Amino acid sequence: MPSSPVAPILLAFRTPAPPETAWAFVTEPDRIAEWFTDASPLGKIGDSYRLDFGEGSVVEGVVTAIRLGHSFSHTWAWADAGPSEPTLVTWTVRPTDAGSEIELLHGGWTEAGADDATRDDHEAYWSGYMDDLEGLLEGAAAG
Repeated sequence: MPSSPVAPILLAFRTPAPPETAWAFVTEPDRIAEWFTDASPLGKIGDSYRLDFGEGSVVEGVVTAIRLGHSFSHTWAWADAGPSEPTLVTWTVRPTDAGSEIELLHGGWTEAGADDATRDDHEAYWSGYMDDLEGLLEGAAAG
């Protein structure tokens, strides 16, 4: 275990896209594939949740919480790499006066035995994916 706690990743942005559109882009497999990767359908609590990045790079998890239209959480563990214990990803969509806010929280690094470097690698990837998502939502809101 790391000697000091590893901070969670917290990324968020506001978009003019309405909450229903934002929710679709973080939960519907066809929409997720546009900015992220192949995803399994979002089921109910306890159902498996899988992200396939291709070439054997797969994240496996389980849905741990869901508030339809608002938020969901799933565990995150690489099928072929560390950390060996899963971390936790939570997506939240909040309505705003001018559209919606999307928040990604990826935590549990310390509990998973991960170090700051592993966490920082994930943050770099997440930042790029969030930029892609933001761009798609801007386009969806405009057209």
